Amino acid sequence: MIKKLENIQHVAIYLRISQEKKGENVETLENHRQILIEFCEEHGFTYEEFGEVISGGKSEITQRVALKRLLENIEKYDAIACFELTRISRNGLISQTVKQYCIDYDKPILTPYQSYDLANSETDRLLFDVGSMISSHEHSTIGKRSKANKMQMSKAGLHVSGNVPFGYKRNNETKKLEIDEDSAATIRYIFQLHSEGLGSFKIRDILNNEGYKSATGKAFNLPSIKRIIRNPAYKGTLVFNNRKKIKRNGKFEYDNIETITVENAHPAIIPPDIWEKANKDRKERAIRSERFREKPSSKSKTTLLKDLIFCGVCGRKMVIRKEHRNNEEYSIKRCEYLLPNGEKCPNSGKSLNMVAAKVLHGLLQFSEDMEKTEQELKNKNVDELHNRNENKLKQIEKAIAENTQKQKNLIELAMDGLFSHDEIREKKQELVNELENLKNRKIEVLESINSVSIEDEIQTLRERRELIMDIINIEDEEQGNELLKQFVKKIYFTRVIPKNLLLKSTRNAERREYPFEVQIEFYD
Repeated sequence: MIKKLENIQHVAIYLRISQEKKGENVETLENHRQILIEFCEEHGFTYEEFGEVISGGKSEITQRVALKRLLENIEKYDAIACFELTRISRNGLISQTVKQYCIDYDKPILTPYQSYDLANSETDRLLFDVGSMISSHEHSTIGKRSKANKMQMSKAGLHVSGNVPFGYKRNNETKKLEIDEDSAATIRYIFQLHSEGLGSFKIRDILNNEGYKSATGKAFNLPSIKRIIRNPAYKGTLVFNNRKKIKRNGKFEYDNIETITVENAHPAIIPPDIWEKANKDRKERAIRSERFREKPSSKSKTTLLKDLIFCGVCGRKMVIRKEHRNNEEYSIKRCEYLLPNGEKCPNSGKSLNMVAAKVLHGLLQFSEDMEKTEQELKNKNVDELHNRNENKLKQIEKAIAENTQKQKNLIELAMDGLFSHDEIREKKQELVNELENLKNRKIEVLESINSVSIEDEIQTLRERRELIMDIINIEDEEQGNELLKQFVKKIYFTRVIPKNLLLKSTRNAERREYPFEVQIEFYD
């Protein structure tokens, strides 16, 4: 028998819509949410929501961030509530994973129409398995039919997949692309600027300064400019890739089984010869630029501050690259991201050696502060230390709540099309990694609260001070970078040069020596 509903008090609501289905959008997610909330309120349940936009056929639980988080915290809830079983997964492996969790922890699955007591009812387990098998088979069959249909339509030059390229509109009767003259003028302007030797950064700035808007009605960003220049649709070519997902070295990759290319499938906004020249120039510029960009450690050395430098103005990660004049020297490139108002971030760059020197000085200061804290601890009692750890715990819990909200916000960003799927995936992974780190720190603080020891606190401070001295004295920058990441979360770099100085030559001493600030964010 399933637990009586009156014995269920707190449930986990799981919400999912597919990023692949055109009929599913934010409204679908909200409709499911309202139905489940009404269901919970009708039965007097309290609830916590877990939502994501991802295909139900994904086979890796790590790709299902919200579901993974729910399962990790399943003991907090009396049941899992979802709109229907297919919302949990259309993939057999993930369905069985969820089933096993529910059996192990004795947690039923509730829908507004059916309940499944997987831990105690063989009938419910059978119903769950049959439903999951049918969903998985249906997902696979529909996918194959859809792919075959898309391939056939693509060969006929019809637009059948992805968003309509900016500059075009789709004729719903002929299913072909037609030029939208209003937005096509922007595309022609982009290629004109590129033909004049301007790069994507400069093109973006010109468009935004002159008031042009992207397909989303917002300011242009760098990825959108690059995608436009690379897109063969603008020379009238339709490209459809039949891809197969294969796992290599623990990660999924897509292999092209077949590429369908149809020339003159629709009217060209950009003449083919101009498009070809633009992309030839783009590749040549990329090759020249690649010589100076900091490459992965497998291709070049890792600098001390790799992956740690963030913009003190807009908060985005900054790029470290080799100096043009000296391949052995690195510098922090000026920030090229946009502010929320569409203006370019004003943060300038600086020699990496000078920034690293200031960071090391900041570490020394931090070490001295820890030495003072060590002396203060010797004079403190256990109650004071306990209060200090309680404050740490509150800060960590606040950070966890903010991280969780950011992950929820990614759903809206995905549906609004403000970022590509790759960018969303990258942002999601950054948040997942940060959340994992926060959870580990929370465990450490909780352990400290449960076993308060001033001696242990002093020992921890001493070990961290020793670690700082190792970083300062180490010659291998890659090892130093690894050690630094153990207790430094981010290093914010700020150097906003006044506009009157920017008008002067880069050789001008006042401009060249304009000061900068670094702010080091440490893990607690």
